[in-house]
Amino acid sequence: MFPASSNTDSQVCNFDSEENAQKWKRLFLSSLQKVLKQVHPTLAAKEDALEYVESLILRLLSTLCAKPAPHTVQDVEERVQRTFPNPIDRWAIGDAQAAIEKGRKKSPLVLPAEKAHPLLRDVLHTKIDYQVTLYIVAVLEYISADILKLAGNYVKNIRHIEVTQQDIRVAMCADKVLMDMFQQDEYGESSGQPEDPNVDISITFDELVKDLIQEKKTYIRELNMIIKVFRDKLQQIPSLQESGNRELEIIFSNITEIYDFSVNLLGSLEDTMEVTEENESPAIGICFEEQAEEAEFDVYAKYVSDVTRPECAETLAEVVSRPDVSDALTSAGHGFKEAVKYYLPKLLLVPVYHVFTYFKDIEMLLTNTESEEGRESLEQAKGLLCPLHSQLERSINNSPYSTYLKRKLNEIISRHRRQSRQQTLIKMKELQRSIDGWEGKVISQCCNEFVLEGDLLKLGATGRKLTERHVFLFDGLIVLCKSNNRRSSVTGQVGEYRFKEKFLMRMVEILDREDTEEVRHSFEIRPRDQPSVVLLAKNVEDKNTWMAALVMLNTRSMLERTLDSILLDEEKQHPLRLPDPSVYQFAIEDSESNIIIEEKENSGTPLIKGATLPKLVERLTYHMYADPMFVRTFLTTYRSFCTPMELLELLIQRFDIPEPELPEVSEEETQEVQNQQLSINREIMKRFRKEYSQPVQFRVLNVLRHWVDYHFYDFERDQSLLENLTNFLDKVKGKSMRKWVESITKIIQRRCNEEQREITFSLNRSPPSPKWHIKLEEKDWEAILPIGAGGTSTNPDYVRPLLMLHPIEIARQLTLLEFDLYRAVKPSELVGTPWTKDDKEKRSPNLLKLIYHTNNVTRWFMWCIVETENFEERVAVMCRIVEIMVMFHDLNNFSGMFEIVSALGSAAVHRLEHTKMEMWKRVPPAQLRIFEEALEISENHYKKYQEKLRSINPPCVPFFGMYLTNILLIEEGNPDFLPRAAEGLINFSKRRKVAEITGEIQQYQNQPYCLEVEHRIRNFLETLQPFDTDDHTKIANYLYDRSKEIEPKNCKKPPIKERRWHNSYLKSPGIKPRNKVPNPLPGIFLQSERGPKLNEGAEGDDMTTPPTPNTPSSPSLPQHHQALHISADNAVFAPVELGTGNVMATEYRYVPPQAPPPPPVSSQVAPPPLPPRGRKKEPSVGDTSPKVKQAPDAPELPPRDVSPPPIPPRMHSSGLQHGSDHHHHAHASLIQPLHSVSLHHQLPHHHHTHHHRIHPSFLAPPPPPQQYQLDPPPHRRNNSVDLSSPTPLARRHTNGPHAGLPGSSDGDAGDQPPTPPPRMSCRQTFSFTSDPHHS
Repeated sequence: MFPASSNTDSQVCNFDSEENAQKWKRLFLSSLQKVLKQVHPTLAAKEDALEYVESLILRLLSTLCAKPAPHTVQDVEERVQRTFPNPIDRWAIGDAQAAIEKGRKKSPLVLPAEKAHPLLRDVLHTKIDYQVTLYIVAVLEYISADILKLAGNYVKNIRHIEVTQQDIRVAMCADKVLMDMFQQDEYGESSGQPEDPNVDISITFDELVKDLIQEKKTYIRELNMIIKVFRDKLQQIPSLQESGNRELEIIFSNITEIYDFSVNLLGSLEDTMEVTEENESPAIGICFEEQAEEAEFDVYAKYVSDVTRPECAETLAEVVSRPDVSDALTSAGHGFKEAVKYYLPKLLLVPVYHVFTYFKDIEMLLTNTESEEGRESLEQAKGLLCPLHSQLERSINNSPYSTYLKRKLNEIISRHRRQSRQQTLIKMKELQRSIDGWEGKVISQCCNEFVLEGDLLKLGATGRKLTERHVFLFDGLIVLCKSNNRRSSVTGQVGEYRFKEKFLMRMVEILDREDTEEVRHSFEIRPRDQPSVVLLAKNVEDKNTWMAALVMLNTRSMLERTLDSILLDEEKQHPLRLPDPSVYQFAIEDSESNIIIEEKENSGTPLIKGATLPKLVERLTYHMYADPMFVRTFLTTYRSFCTPMELLELLIQRFDIPEPELPEVSEEETQEVQNQQLSINREIMKRFRKEYSQPVQFRVLNVLRHWVDYHFYDFERDQSLLENLTNFLDKVKGKSMRKWVESITKIIQRRCNEEQREITFSLNRSPPSPKWHIKLEEKDWEAILPIGAGGTSTNPDYVRPLLMLHPIEIARQLTLLEFDLYRAVKPSELVGTPWTKDDKEKRSPNLLKLIYHTNNVTRWFMWCIVETENFEERVAVMCRIVEIMVMFHDLNNFSGMFEIVSALGSAAVHRLEHTKMEMWKRVPPAQLRIFEEALEISENHYKKYQEKLRSINPPCVPFFGMYLTNILLIEEGNPDFLPRAAEGLINFSKRRKVAEITGEIQQYQNQPYCLEVEHRIRNFLETLQPFDTDDHTKIANYLYDRSKEIEPKNCKKPPIKERRWHNSYLKSPGIKPRNKVPNPLPGIFLQSERGPKLNEGAEGDDMTTPPTPNTPSSPSLPQHHQALHISADNAVFAPVELGTGNVMATEYRYVPPQAPPPPPVSSQVAPPPLPPRGRKKEPSVGDTSPKVKQAPDAPELPPRDVSPPPIPPRMHSSGLQHGSDHHHHAHASLIQPLHSVSLHHQLPHHHHTHHHRIHPSFLAPPPPPQQYQLDPPPHRRNNSVDLSSPTPLARRHTNGPHAGLPGSSDGDAGDQPPTPPPRMSCRQTFSFTSDPHHS
């Protein structure tokens, strides 16, 4: 109809010329985006898609403006009528005339007519009236909206949210009208990427339910086609009205009841999907069970019985044959009469075989469901529907359509929704293979669906000769073939049929032919550029079948547009009326003064940047769409801008919706007019209840259900809030609403009656038994517990449990306790930084417990070190603490790791150089590597820590300080209300950022540890309080003073003190992993299912803990982690690989100072190089420990590297000695304790610039003490809050010699100081341990 290129016709304006292209290109792009929002508000479009639509409407514009140029509106209207197909021309002209009537100021057009007007004058080289331009632009906008609507429907069907150019091409390929208008290439576009027909597509239960819902939506559209396009049109014919629509009742039966039932079932399915949580399976079975119990499916019994009778088809044929009816149908549109005669009878059979899809759906849901409750509901529904199933089958068997219906039923039974496309491709491929001599493109490239095949007779040109043809009908092609008698040739096997000719369905017209004495049951295929073909069927039924399929393909796009037009007119005639805003505050229209919307997210729902509280509640329960993410975010953060009672009152007000005002019915009007007005009012109220009242009330109940299920602590804290809620729920009426009210009531009862349930394990999931080093007697427990917890001493001995308890068990029990504390923290304790407020004990009780515990554990480790006066005992204590940290690493207890790193990095512990040097001699290299990793995870704003956290499998105990840091930055860096906006707009984007952090916190709260609580140890850890005061300065001063007592400043060797403990206490029991792996958990895919079976360990645990399964919220381990297992007797989840390389086992052993630890044996990992040899006359950082002969059974060492390692620059004397006004900065590897005041610190002033890092495995023994003065005087840390700091983390340089300090490498110079560990903050009110001696 329109030329493929404007250059092909000299009479057509050339918009592709260089001069015109610069003016017109991208003129309509932004406007086309707005057009898309009108037809599909939830979709977006790529720029290439909009550019393609713009090119199409410019081609249309070139045709409308062809020479002679149009001068009047009538000229343009005549061209539209002449070139546009019916009824597109009428609809386009109607929109254009409406635009002219409203004029320039009130024009509803989106496309810029004012910009196009001067450009049109330049192109036409003549003066043109603005009315003409307005008319042309209105036509262009209608066509662009039609294209985008068609493409949007296709995009929604394939579950995408963005329209691409390929989507538009594919959608237009299936639309005859648009293909004709723009003359696409011969075969159009294929349906996207080529698909492998052999792919086996598996389907989950959720995908099955989504497909089910999509299928029901398509079915409801077909019902709308029957009712609104065909039945309503027939009802308008006067002769049928006079008969009281008796014939129509026979033809259509109770089709409206079928429609109402289908809409109700679809609504129930969608409501169930909406209330289903993210990781749960929807309880779809209850929807079918409720409808079956109420006998709602029985509407199909009457319909099937009526429609399958011969009387139905005979009545329809008789009605269509009436002259007045035939004329009315002919005038309704091209091909509409044929559609009523041939397509409608087949369309009426759609509900007949669709009812059987319900039975098939129930069977498929039963096969795929994992919910026992859902299975019971489906079984109940299946049993209730069995009688109906049998009755419908009997009706079909006795009907004249039994053959056709049985074929359709077999297609339903054998069809798999996700495999239908693959099966179609296979079918088309097989058909094309059976046709010998095929010409042209592959069938699957121009067709999406196989429709029909069969034998017909072709009438010759003379009208006498008949030849047999086997015809294949696809949605895009009709192919005529001849049977191939020759089944083989010299070239091999040949096809079953010989190709004769084919026709594009969009290029042909289907004509019905009356029967004559010579030719009966014939129809004509009339192509535009080929001779006509007359085909004859065998009988009337065969002809009706072929005509129904051909007419359907030929008129489908016209019928679809007619239906869209009818639905749009109904919306305009019966607009959605809302209550008066003065009565109902949630009906106030959106404006910049009450809501600001950001860009749309991936799901297509808009993001709210800021809004008033009523608008937020309105969007929380919006009638147009559901937004589960917004519900979760709102309920997590709302306490920062309103109270729970205020929210409940607003939700109750939102639920109580007053009815809208309706137009008054004047008594002065005639009865007919009054009846019409009453009918309109009924339709308005029907739409109001369906599209506004019911969705809003349902979503209010859904918000309440989510509130009591996930935030019940609001109701536990305020009993009046719970009473108001229950009173409201008791007043809710309506059968559909009571179902959801009962679900909320059940949740309330469960939450009120539930107690703190202990984690129980089955026999195969038993946790490992507790480990003991030296069994503590009753007197030992009395000595270490405070008096309030069963102890007898006023000064508990906190060193005793550290040495007597097994380090594995200490780590396990601390991990269990800290996980319980972490899991107890609620989002409400974080939003709005309540832990910094005066009422923090009330608003953040669980967070405070976590903070106090972390402080006490850190102080306990420091106290144990400085209170151990004997040098050997102190070294043993520090080694034991490092072993506990290694176990924290294996248990994914990041909180515990930070506690130990902070304790060892405190000023009081950091200055104990002799103790540290001796400790590092005895710590195995594998533990040093883990310690170094613990130091590095806090660097670069927690980057490595976050990577580590996301790489492990839960359970784990994340470090809470990072979350508090980020929340405080967001809370104090963003205002509560939007600046530069209307007053009172709540900054909701700020709350969304906070909710993202709380969501990550909750993500790790759901997977518990498979460990057993040892109650005596747990009691000790819960009552742990090394100091009677919370004065951080006093605690830090005391620890530092004790540190100077046990290792005085400038001492050459530590003072000799009396020993308290026997050697058996000091000798570590070891934490070495075993070579055998514990038994796996049942039902979890582990190495036992893919490799060697995992056995018990060698150390004699009664039971060991298997790995923890992956969860959707945390990533799985990489594949090499699954292939390599390093097991420990303390493992509670997947074994952790230590170090790098494929080391299969690593021993953790206490190494005596007399000999260095032997290098690990591995065929894949080279042993670490030996430390450099010491220099006798010039001690330096590279000095080694005394020479020790190698053990005779030690593995062979690798050849020594002849090149010496790099030696760090020597320090000047001024850098080695410090006066009273200097202080020593802690090394990056020993990190200071968690700070007490702020998450933001000013960068400290540094007196030295030298900074070197040496890998712990290459550490040399300490240089002579007399050359260095490392113990600084007390120095107070600046505890001021600085929120303007560019980074929330303070960085700390290290000065002086670094020999023997862990966590350093020789590759870094002093230009990049390391980052200290993250700190929690209580904002000057309470804190973690503060250390004024160390900056």
